[in-house]
Amino acid sequence: LPPIRPDAALPGLTVYRIRSAPGVLPAGEWATTRLVWSNEMGSLLDRYLLRAILATTGLVLFVLLALGGFIDFIAQLDGVGTGTFGVREAIFFVLLRLPQSAFEMLPIAALLGALMGLGALAGHSELVVMRAAGVSIARLAVSTVLAGIVLLILMAALGELVGPPLERFAEQYRTLHKKGSFGGDGVQSAWVKDGPLIVNVQAPQEGAIRGAIHVFELGGDQTLASVGRADAAHLDSGQRWLLENFRESLLTRRPIEARSESRSSRAGGINPELLQLSVVDPDELAARGLYNYIGYLRNNDLDARRYEVALWSRIATLTSVVIMAVLALPFVFGPLRSAGAGARLMVGVLIGAGYFLISKTLVNSSEVFELNPLLIAWLPTLALAVITLVALSRVR
Repeated sequence: LPPIRPDAALPGLTVYRIRSAPGVLPAGEWATTRLVWSNEMGSLLDRYLLRAILATTGLVLFVLLALGGFIDFIAQLDGVGTGTFGVREAIFFVLLRLPQSAFEMLPIAALLGALMGLGALAGHSELVVMRAAGVSIARLAVSTVLAGIVLLILMAALGELVGPPLERFAEQYRTLHKKGSFGGDGVQSAWVKDGPLIVNVQAPQEGAIRGAIHVFELGGDQTLASVGRADAAHLDSGQRWLLENFRESLLTRRPIEARSESRSSRAGGINPELLQLSVVDPDELAARGLYNYIGYLRNNDLDARRYEVALWSRIATLTSVVIMAVLALPFVFGPLRSAGAGARLMVGVLIGAGYFLISKTLVNSSEVFELNPLLIAWLPTLALAVITLVALSRVR
């Protein structure tokens, strides 16, 4: 039948009168009214749930960052007084690392925030009213997914654009104040294979590589042809190694011949960006950096498994933030409908901690048992997605 009126109290709702089926009520009487959702009301619902979930997720993330930052600050106090590294520098170091910490904490913050936000709505019977008005669980899940997508975009920005460069700068900042320079002890070095050359270097600073640089050159039969050492190196625009104060021992000649040059050059195909990536922990690299470094390792027939696991784990973790938000929905309609905030918080912490521990265990196992990186990285997220779908299908 045509609608009799729009509902003024709830914009977007239209009231319909439905005629009773024969034999249920006397003929000609009206059985009930029904609320039908319009597109306008669906958009209003999306915005309402989005605000509820994002507000509580922001609050949870702030608390987690405050707690994590305080623990990190306590850990830095052992280094206070070394060089010019004081309390102010320790605080600045901790603040620089917060974006990377936010990236790592967002999945569990999304779960806790969704549990708290949707739980508050359930506690005030708002979700019950939505269900009574004809909103399906699938429609509520779509609104929750939209909130998860917003969090995913935020997480991607933190993990790809903000977190990694600030993390590296924080390490350089701490080293500068403790050691007085970027060189010297405490600076991580890396082994780099570049064609026939195997080079041990420190991370490049301002286009130059400082500190001792060891160069090992392989012959055509892959035997060691020469061993050299330089005090510094540059990579020119043609990606050639320019070695300063280079001393070399030629092992292919009998007797072994030693020679030295104030400047020597070696052909190469590596670039400074890959050198920088080679001294950074894979978990701290952005996806683009991981992808480039994996390509370099494969081109030089080196094992890229560790970096492949890190790349796929990073992508899977981004996806998990959406699943974590949706996972809260069956809980607030089920055992946690009438539970307090403390119970919801405890359930969220247990699920988040379990997901984190399982993910880390599988990642470490992949390196030991040489398991497929793609499968290992995605397995926890896929299992979480299956659990979420099964739980949603059981909600009535």
